[in-house]
Amino acid sequence: MIKKIAPLLSALLVLLSSVTAIAQKSDSAIYTDAGTLMLIGKPKITDSIYQRIDSVETRNMPDAVRRLAQRSAGIAVLFETNSSFIRAKWKLSNEVYLSNMTPIGHSGLDLYCLKNGKWQYVSVGKPDKGIMQDGTLIQNMDTTMKQFMLYLPLYNGLSDLQLGVAQDAVLKKPVQRGINIAKRVVVYGSSIVQGASASRAGMAYPAILQRRTGYDVINLGFSGSAKMEIELAEYLSTVPADCYVLDCIPNPSPEQIRDRSYNFIKLLRSRQPDVPIILVETVFRENGNFDTRIGKNVRSQNEEIRKTYERLRKEGIKNFYYIESARLTGNDHDATVDGVHLTDLGFMRIADAIQPVLEKAIDKYYQSEKILGAAGSPLQK
Repeated sequence: MIKKIAPLLSALLVLLSSVTAIAQKSDSAIYTDAGTLMLIGKPKITDSIYQRIDSVETRNMPDAVRRLAQRSAGIAVLFETNSSFIRAKWKLSNEVYLSNMTPIGHSGLDLYCLKNGKWQYVSVGKPDKGIMQDGTLIQNMDTTMKQFMLYLPLYNGLSDLQLGVAQDAVLKKPVQRGINIAKRVVVYGSSIVQGASASRAGMAYPAILQRRTGYDVINLGFSGSAKMEIELAEYLSTVPADCYVLDCIPNPSPEQIRDRSYNFIKLLRSRQPDVPIILVETVFRENGNFDTRIGKNVRSQNEEIRKTYERLRKEGIKNFYYIESARLTGNDHDATVDGVHLTDLGFMRIADAIQPVLEKAIDKYYQSEKILGAAGSPLQK
């Protein structure tokens, strides 16, 4: 009896193996190089696709800025697919450990979907130890065509990113984009702008502003290194924008602000005479409420940049806006991770403070453009 059953069992196992293989094949992902899709959040074309500033253009910048410019903060991939799942393989530039950030924030991926006209969080790509990463971002979706936006790591770089979808699915550039790349905002600033300490890339405040407004927001945050060097003003002036947000006051000393800020803003304005500039005071360090040295330094930083602002206003600078520290992160002292860098709550609050000023500045700028255009004058772009 056993001899008769054995061949049947063997045949059944072969059949089951074949069915399993067919099922796995039908569920296997077809991968596409994300660089062939649509990238947003980049100031210009770069030699390495997932870095923020081209290596040639960083030659005269400080070493720290040159290094941080290779990070992918603020860069996102826009795409459409009707796949029931989305997978990703990504190769990191470095193994990173940051005590005040989540691995998902500094080296992971953050996926959003355009739903009913608004960007809605979907899921994340969780990095593991090592350089090579591989994971399923989302599965078991319906197969209607959807538009997605995938944010790249805040404090790491990428040398490769592959997106995987079902074999019978479509993966393509979006036909009607949920981000208006014709309206661009450039944010220059410190580690807070770069995204410390957001839980995931989409919670850095430039990304929050991007989803809320639909503008293409460029993240030029350089952790600890946004010190208003004139070489950075030179570079910013070459980046096409409809508004420049200067949130760089946390990094320079009061003396550096006094010595550099006027010439920095003056050069930017001379090269971009009509584009709005929003100047943001430094957030107040929560530990500065107890560490008197830190508290005094922050107050001095804001005092010095206020002097520069008033000086430029007296000189008649136009389309120039100013946001005070008191408006940025609330007064309950719960908006930071470590007394300095922001939680997601802190980033939401700073976005709340900047958004109305940003929208007002851009609306006014575009209205003036229409008037100039109607008069036959060349438009400043």
